[in-house]
Amino acid sequence: MKPHRYLLAVSNSLSRADKKTICRALTPHIVSESDIYGKEDLNDLLKGKAHIEQRHYKLWLHSSSVLGYIINSAILGRSAFSLEEIIRSSSRYVVTANHQAALNILAKLGVVIITGEPGVGKTTLADHLCLHYVAQDFAYLKVADDIREAESAFDPEKKQVIYFDDFLGRNYLDALRGHEGSHITQFIRRVAANKNKRFVLTSRSTILNQGKFLIDILEHSNIHRNEYEIKIQSLTELDKAQILYNHIWHSGLDNEYVDQLYFDRRYRQIIGHKNFNPRLISLVTDATRLDACPPADYWKYIVHSLTNPSQVWENPFVAQHDDFARAIIFLVVLNGHAIGESTLAEAYHRFIALRDNQHLHGRHEFQSNIRLLTGSFLNRAISSHGPSAIDLFNPSIGDYVLRRYAGDLIALRLGLQSLRTLRSTITLVSLQGDGLLSSANAKAICEALFEHFTVVRFEAVSVAYISALFNVYKRCDGLRSPSYSALGEAVIFILNEGMGEATDDSFEVIEWGLDQLIVTPEQAMSFVSANIEQAESPTKIRAMTSLLLAIPDETPGYDQNAQVAKEHVLDLVSDCFSDFIDVDSAFSRVEYGDVQAAKSELTKLVERELVDLGIDVSEDDIGRVVDSYDFDEGLYGYFENSYDGDDREADGPRMHAVDEIEDLFDRG
Repeated sequence: MKPHRYLLAVSNSLSRADKKTICRALTPHIVSESDIYGKEDLNDLLKGKAHIEQRHYKLWLHSSSVLGYIINSAILGRSAFSLEEIIRSSSRYVVTANHQAALNILAKLGVVIITGEPGVGKTTLADHLCLHYVAQDFAYLKVADDIREAESAFDPEKKQVIYFDDFLGRNYLDALRGHEGSHITQFIRRVAANKNKRFVLTSRSTILNQGKFLIDILEHSNIHRNEYEIKIQSLTELDKAQILYNHIWHSGLDNEYVDQLYFDRRYRQIIGHKNFNPRLISLVTDATRLDACPPADYWKYIVHSLTNPSQVWENPFVAQHDDFARAIIFLVVLNGHAIGESTLAEAYHRFIALRDNQHLHGRHEFQSNIRLLTGSFLNRAISSHGPSAIDLFNPSIGDYVLRRYAGDLIALRLGLQSLRTLRSTITLVSLQGDGLLSSANAKAICEALFEHFTVVRFEAVSVAYISALFNVYKRCDGLRSPSYSALGEAVIFILNEGMGEATDDSFEVIEWGLDQLIVTPEQAMSFVSANIEQAESPTKIRAMTSLLLAIPDETPGYDQNAQVAKEHVLDLVSDCFSDFIDVDSAFSRVEYGDVQAAKSELTKLVERELVDLGIDVSEDDIGRVVDSYDFDEGLYGYFENSYDGDDREADGPRMHAVDEIEDLFDRG
């Protein structure tokens, strides 16, 4: 190449004597000691180039000052612990084009929803997007179960980055019933209107698509512009190589195992495999999982895992655990979410006591199995605020177990019958949405559950659970041709026990019972009267008003209850205006400064929303709701809030002068 000048940079600290020695050794190529850069020299250069440090993620990620700030900025103990975990795993993180593309959406809109198939790296990307903002003085809040956690900690004046992992997968039932779907979309709008906030969510693509199909508010809230889907196809060969290399380097694998990957450059086969998946790479390079796999069998284990990715859990699930341990795992998977330890124990004891399960073998004591499974298949979280909870050690366990049992209708029925949790009902919906269970089979399971709970006189089940089961049964077309008495018994149970405890599903069940002459108009009216105050979300209000409209208006007390329901809705919308009215959609139709047009658009929107809620309103009613909103402040805030400063362009294309994969794996 014959360059005029050579520079040498190393990551080690170099003394002046070191530089003199190096300069003498590299003469005549290095002409001056000032052309030799050690660790301190590089850090001094970066101090004056902050934009370079921010652009290149790992230059600042392990800075002691930044890490100290990250930990100290956490809002809650849970969030601080989560950040520590992210930092510990960051050595394996590879910054790909996905990182910058998602960051651009977040910088521009304030909200990003990371979607993709299981194991593609959604959570890992979301974690490090949050770290990006925490390092810029944003406080970090991780939502565990309910968006209300974020609402309670929301500080309009404070810079906050909020993270909600698997927001539909873990909250699917609430979303399906309208509560979580409406709350999340409302919170998204709230974040988007505040330049001090960033909101990061993740969801499996199939779950989000099902959510949009089943939940109107998700479909019509224009959230698609906030979505960023990760696909394995978007990873370059070099991206995959860096993911594999980082996992090998930081895995703790003995050299004998690593040698198996380097033999005949087998790492190239892994990188190019059609089933390459970051989660799978993490599992096959986990040294703690290789106790029963000697180095000589390691490559065979990797090939089998790549060829049958769902079978990673086959051997430990089948060979390493007995029937009772597998039963506990099965119940946690069916619940679809972390489950209280006491609730799980009750479900487990019901499950093993069933006549169909008397053939089970092994150690049946619950706590012994929990201790055995914790750290391998399950996580046990102990909270000072409540009882301990049990969750899956890795989400891929759920994928494996559901696929394993999808064809076993008896096991599914017995598991759901034993659980009796609200969240377990949505497993039927998820199994159908993923194509693992036909509608006919889901319908048969629902019918068997109704029959069972009728026989036991609905002991130890809630109104909300039976109502949700009705909802699932309806989605299987079960209510079109009801042919047995168990449904009628369930309707009467909801009617008698649901006074003051109704869900939107409960209102729909009573309306169906009214149509089928199971419920009288007087009974339906009493149900409405007792549950008006329970109608607090748009979905529940629509269900209540739909039932009210189905009751003949000559029914005693009709006019009085209709007026009470109307006043309740008007007060609720006035008090929680932004939760019901998408103000941005009204203001987006007018020019800046056109106050009259903005108020006109807002008035029309309020009228449409109230009518959509099933309320017969007058001009005075509409004006009453509009007047409850701080119009001037809202309009000013809409036009003043914008995002800037973060929307950086991604780095340009890389120039590959050498085979960078071989260079990366070169052992020197």
